[in-house]
Amino acid sequence: MKSSDAWTPIAKLDEITKGKLLLWEEDGYSLLLTQIADRIICFENVCPHLGWPLEMSAVNKDQLICPHHGFEFDLLSGTCPFAPELSLHHFPVRIRDQYIEVRLNRVGPNGPN
Repeated sequence: MKSSDAWTPIAKLDEITKGKLLLWEEDGYSLLLTQIADRIICFENVCPHLGWPLEMSAVNKDQLICPHHGFEFDLLSGTCPFAPELSLHHFPVRIRDQYIEVRLNRVGPNGPN
């Protein structure tokens, strides 16, 4: 299991394609990565509205469109203009030696890390 606040390499930088989602699952985490302009975004693979997975979502510019109910989320802020109380859970990202590292700073679905 990963420790809390650990930086974890989850993908090579060249695996990310602008406008596409990359799924990473390990140790109870299910995360999605994408690139918007020159920024790598990582967020939990769960719709904050219904709790369903988002990996089949469409990406339109900087918007993620939920495949289950059509809600749109701003990928940079995580917010949903239709329901401001709902937002994607982002994870901090950094690049090290051509690897994308994510700080797993949250209790995963299988308990504390």
